[in-house]
Amino acid sequence: MIAVLAAAAVGLLSAFLPFTPAEPYLIAAVATTSAPSVALGVAAAAGQTAGKVLIFLAARGAIHSSWLQRRLSRRTPAVREPAGRLATMLARPKAAGARLVEVMERPRQATGMLLVSAVTGFPPLLAASVYLGRTPMRSTAFAVTCLLGRTIRFVTIALAPHFAGY
Repeated sequence: MIAVLAAAAVGLLSAFLPFTPAEPYLIAAVATTSAPSVALGVAAAAGQTAGKVLIFLAARGAIHSSWLQRRLSRRTPAVREPAGRLATMLARPKAAGARLVEVMERPRQATGMLLVSAVTGFPPLLAASVYLGRTPMRSTAFAVTCLLGRTIRFVTIALAPHFAGY
């Protein structure tokens, strides 16, 4: 039981600190405790989903704040630089990022993109949580989709030693 609660706590912590992933803890907990692997995976997913929902809601509130709206409304003069080698190399990734943002603006595609992000980690779930906070996506849809994706990810990781025969 303590291992399951610790998995949830590590999941919550890793939601806010991307440099502290829950996966290594999850693998260590599966290898060293007698707690059910599925319970550990679900607990880590629930903890991380709780953290991502807080980030989503915080981004939603921050986007609507009057201070941030004033900051975003300031215009900076556009300075045109000649296209150099670096600009040419960065053009394709920049275009791909623009297409990703365009997909996330549509509610149905945003839900699918969130699920992919929650399962694979690409695009990073932290960035997706912040970005989706400014879209019309409902917080319940965000929470359910995030929990589903994180559960798939963490239960698969928790069961990996069993699949490998350990």
